[in-house]
Amino acid sequence: MFAFTHLIGAWLLGKGSEYFSKKKISYEVWFFLLFGSLLPDVDFLIDWTLGTEFHRTFTHSLLFVVAGFAVVYIVLYLFHHPEKKAAAAALAVGISSHLLLDMIASHGVPLFWPSLIHFSFTHIGYFDPATPSFLNSSPEVLRRAFKMAILDMALGTAWIFWLWWKKKVTF
Repeated sequence: MFAFTHLIGAWLLGKGSEYFSKKKISYEVWFFLLFGSLLPDVDFLIDWTLGTEFHRTFTHSLLFVVAGFAVVYIVLYLFHHPEKKAAAAALAVGISSHLLLDMIASHGVPLFWPSLIHFSFTHIGYFDPATPSFLNSSPEVLRRAFKMAILDMALGTAWIFWLWWKKKVTF
């Protein structure tokens, strides 16, 4: 999955939470939810800039969900923030939504990293770290990824225009 798909997934979870709890989510909690939905792919940026093979390791695991929750909670606790628990939970939910979406549309994620067993909704299996990454893929794989990125951008654009139409955002 790509960025807009992860954002839309987290947004749907937030709207569902507002609907069922009958409470509005604060802007700060929305930030942590949406940021959490993108955060696991920070490892892709590390791969891209440093030429490493770090993508889909620690940041795509349950350990990262727990670590993200703990870091946000502790930092906000130190600043006496009133919504520390809600913000930390929102980050954890955002990260979890990212992992779930990646489990739908890929070979899976290493939920129990450093174990190399990857979990998806279609299979559970060992992932060889020597497998070429996206950056070293064949032209066919890159073309498919490019098509998926275009679809993702179209979804994101439609989402932004829908929010604009509903007067939720202004330009």
